[in-house]
Amino acid sequence: MKILELKTEKRTTKGSKAVKKLRDDGKIPAVLYGHKQDNVMLCLREDDFVRILNARARMLYLTFDNKKESALIKEVQYDNLVDRVLHVDFSRVDLNERVKLRVPVELHGESIGVKEGGVLTHVMKDVEIECLPTAIPEKIKVSISELGMGKSIHVKELPVLEGIQYISDAEAVIASIHHIVEEKVVAEEEILAEPEVITKKPKEGEEVEEGEGGAKPAEKKA
Repeated sequence: MKILELKTEKRTTKGSKAVKKLRDDGKIPAVLYGHKQDNVMLCLREDDFVRILNARARMLYLTFDNKKESALIKEVQYDNLVDRVLHVDFSRVDLNERVKLRVPVELHGESIGVKEGGVLTHVMKDVEIECLPTAIPEKIKVSISELGMGKSIHVKELPVLEGIQYISDAEAVIASIHHIVEEKVVAEEEILAEPEVITKKPKEGEEVEEGEGGAKPAEKKA
């Protein structure tokens, strides 16, 4: 795997005002740390780093002060409102030392279960692996062509790649196919109470008796 180089500069200023000025100048603040060495505050050109991201590189050579250090892109902070990178963390690595990191999982193919009317759920979008820095894959490609209704693909069933060890839980589900659950809307029946029986108004002189069926005129007494 070819390792790309990224030109960076050391920075001595910090704080919100200094960082804002960097971003206004088209630069991104960054930090390099690890291997029991001092942290180094850096800055880099935004367009240079975007090219690195588009190339899906994870391992880089960072150049600054006539030095070149091998580093892993550890974390990228984004401003989602304006779709810009805010900050980058780099971790020093030894090219002969295995590293742990997460890589994306890409599903490909059309599953049997989907053809039968099922729904595909991509549960885990990335997995943790361990490998040498020079063997870091861009992604893990997983075929779902044989995935049937009610079936799942687990971490333990991911493709075997030379030099790659999966660290994520072996039983964790990567993707699954399930039936479509139809939502049944049950109309609430309106229960109408029986209308109240209103008895005929008694004629003058008639007495009213209270009975089970409501009030009714009493019989005249002779």
